[in-house]
Formats: sequence, C-alpha cells, structure tokens
Amino acid sequence: MQALLVVFYLLVLQALFGKSEDLLELACTSDQQCVQFDRGRCLDNNCYCLARGSGERVPCSPLEQKLTNIIGGPCPCSQRHAECDSRRDQCICSQGYVPSEDRRRCLPEVVPLAGKCEFSRQCQLADRFSLCHPPENKCLCRANFEEHQGLCLAVLQSSCREDMDCGSCGASICLPKIKKCGCSESFVHNRNLTMCISGIAFGEKCEHSPPCQVKLGAGGQCLDHRCSCRATHYPRTMNHISRHTDEEEEPQTHEALICDAIIPYGAYCRNDADCRMQSSTKNDTPAPSAMTCQWGECQCSENHRLQDDQCIYVESGAGTNLLLEVLMLLSVIVTFRLF
Repeated sequence: MQALLVVFYLLVLQALFGKSEDLLELACTSDQQCVQFDRGRCLDNNCYCLARGSGERVPCSPLEQKLTNIIGGPCPCSQRHAECDSRRDQCICSQGYVPSEDRRRCLPEVVPLAGKCEFSRQCQLADRFSLCHPPENKCLCRANFEEHQGLCLAVLQSSCREDMDCGSCGASICLPKIKKCGCSESFVHNRNLTMCISGIAFGEKCEHSPPCQVKLGAGGQCLDHRCSCRATHYPRTMNHISRHTDEEEEPQTHEALICDAIIPYGAYCRNDADCRMQSSTKNDTPAPSAMTCQWGECQCSENHRLQDDQCIYVESGAGTNLLLEVLMLLSVIVTFRLF
C-alpha cells in the first residue's frame, strides 16, 4: 500500500510540473548561473530552458560556443552595427538600429525620404506621411502627398504656377514638380482635396485620417468621425515644451496624446524598458510589467503566462499553494493508512 502511495505522489508532481526529464536540477540564484545552457534562465532557484516563441520550459542543452549570426544570440557578434550586451552575453543592435525580419542584419531605425528601407516604421519615424514602397525598397510619400525639401506635403487638386495662386485654398506653396498647390508642414488636405486644414487632436471630430495623423502620428485614424488610434497603437501622453521670445518667461509645458505602437510579444528589445508601454496619463499607477527582455525578445515576465500571443497575469503563489494542498492531503492519507 505504501508503494502505491509513493507512485501516486510522483504522478501528482509530474502533473503539476511536467515530465521529470523537463526539469533541470541545478541550483541557482541568478540567470547568470544558467548561461551555459541554450536560453537558460533561473526560475524557482533552478536552471530551466525556455522554448523560443512560446516561452515554455523545455529540456536544457549546452550552449554552443560559436560565432552567432542571429541578433539575440550569444556573443561574440559578427553583424555590422551589432554589439555585445555583456550583462546578458547576447548580441544586440547598436543604438539607432533595429534587426531585420530574419534577425541577421541591423538596419537603421530611422530612414529619411528616398532612403533604403525594409519596414514602413523606419520611414514614418522620419515623416509620418511616408511609406516603405516594396518595388524600390525606398521611403516615399504616400498617395496625395508630395516630397518637397525633405518633407511629405499634402497635395490639393488646384493647379498653379506660383505660390500666390494657392492663397485662396489655404495652401502655402505651389509644388514645382507637379504644379499643384501644397499645404504647409502642419496642415493637410480636407477630404475632397480642395482646402488645407490644421491637425485634429485625439477624440475630436474628423472626416478622414490625415488631420488626425498630424497630431497623433502615423498610428492615428479617423474612426466613427472621431480621431483615435489604430488597433496596433494606444494613446500615450506626450509633453511638449514651448519657449517664448521673451526671455523672462518660463518655458511652457503642454500635454498632448499621441498614438504609440503597442509592443507585441516577441518584439525586439535591448533592455526591459523596451518591453514596457508607458501610461496613457501621468496619474496612472504603473502596473506590474507583463514582459521583460530575454535574449533580445519581449517575453512574459515571471508573474505572467502566454495565452493567445498575450502575457496574462497569474496570481503569485498559486502553484505553490496547490502543491501544499496536495502534500497535506497525501500526508493525511499516509497517516491514515499507517495507523
């Protein structure tokens, strides 16, 4: 009978923590003590290895000591514009660069108009009305915008020969290449391309997206006649400091909402801060971070688990409490059988 109880006890432990071969019984107090294993990490005072992508615990294997060609892999680093993060012993892109889709190259994070690109975000960080056009792989202005002196300016339907011809429609310049009226940098066209209008703030009425994007950035959109953020973005408070010509006056700080990109699971990161989305208002109390930077990717933190490509908060100590309840039950059963 006692042998059966021992078998039952082992089966319960296996159900709680997975197969016995998935556990690596190597004591540790920090992740640094687990670097000899591929994607090793110190959890519950033991070294475990996590699967790339899912973050699930898998059997550990020794880390191959060879020159890596993947951003996020172990040092030393062979890629151009890459450097070694000595704290984590992994390759990351240098400041101002981001990895390519295959993570084998480091690309400029910001690309000006006419520059070589692979992602539209590279272009939009330089000009919100530009895109990365696949045929040329260049940053070019999107439809109804024209490049002029390094900027994408909104184009109207009105033809012109000189700047004076555009005054009646609120435009500031006659674009020399296409001989049409163009709006100044802080203005865009209305929906029917007949007038230049100013930007529209978050939550205000709109007719189409460009006026929202003047103030909210490339992630802004006009949804149900209100300026809002795209599904891939969230509203974040941004402080703008304006200085007056009068030197005796203090600089004025103005708050405005912008649409910042939502950081997805598995996104590239250099440190933990790259995996945290800032609060939308200054009074928000920071919540426990759902993700941390691990091997150059945003992964679920210790108190979160992956579900539908999102890191879901898990009550701390839930697994420990369950184990204690099982052990107490087994103790009662054993005591009862012995006496």
